[in-house]
Amino acid sequence: MARTPEEIRAQMLAQKELQTELSALNSLSNTAIWRLWIFITVMTIYYFEVALDAYKASVQLIIDNNQYGTLTWWYNQIKGYQHGDLLSFINNVYKYPAADTSKQIIKYCSVTDNGGKVQIKVAKQSGNEPVVLTADEINGVVDYVSDIRPAGTQITVQSLAADLVRIKLNVYYNANGDINLIKPAVEAAVTNYLANIQFDGVLYLNRLIDAIQSVPAVVNDQVEILEAAAQGSGDPYQTFSSRYAAKSGYFKVDPDYPLSTQINYLT
Repeated sequence: MARTPEEIRAQMLAQKELQTELSALNSLSNTAIWRLWIFITVMTIYYFEVALDAYKASVQLIIDNNQYGTLTWWYNQIKGYQHGDLLSFINNVYKYPAADTSKQIIKYCSVTDNGGKVQIKVAKQSGNEPVVLTADEINGVVDYVSDIRPAGTQITVQSLAADLVRIKLNVYYNANGDINLIKPAVEAAVTNYLANIQFDGVLYLNRLIDAIQSVPAVVNDQVEILEAAAQGSGDPYQTFSSRYAAKSGYFKVDPDYPLSTQINYLT
């Protein structure tokens, strides 16, 4: 860790006092030539130590992100997948000869250790929203993972359609508010909350309520969850009372149950 200029200066002055041949350098003026040379030397050493710390940090980051087979390594490898490109065996490692961001289709990814098995969830992006990969794309990811995986590692890769959410609410609002403004604002609060949940995160009903209550004219502590239910790909709907983790990694309001028909506005 870099020393401060004051620490470096104090150490230099302490060493100077130990050198009897330098005893004649005793001026207290900051403009004394010998003090100016100490200042220049101190700042040179300080900036060198700062640069050295930054270099050490960058090297450590590279090491941390490239430990073969770690979850962070897997995440970086999956985000770097290039659809349609073949890997080459370069310097004893399978990798792409050149990076091509236009082919890096994985925009959302999570990697977890599920009982000793690496579980990878992925999605691409369309209109700023996560969407499921096509069959050809997911097959490409699976083949890519098979090529780069450490020997003996068990891996599952999945890309599923968004978990559908069905929420029925009572929202109380101030009678002086404009309901024509309140309705779209409440619906936007719900959809924005769902869209901003971290990929492979959790839907918390209390946070959803907080988002709705932040809408002007909505009465505090007067948002009631009448029903909260969700379904993952291929699963039946299941109700939940406080939290729900998406099977796919992301959420979407079920178009068969639009918010415009599921929210009651009361005064």
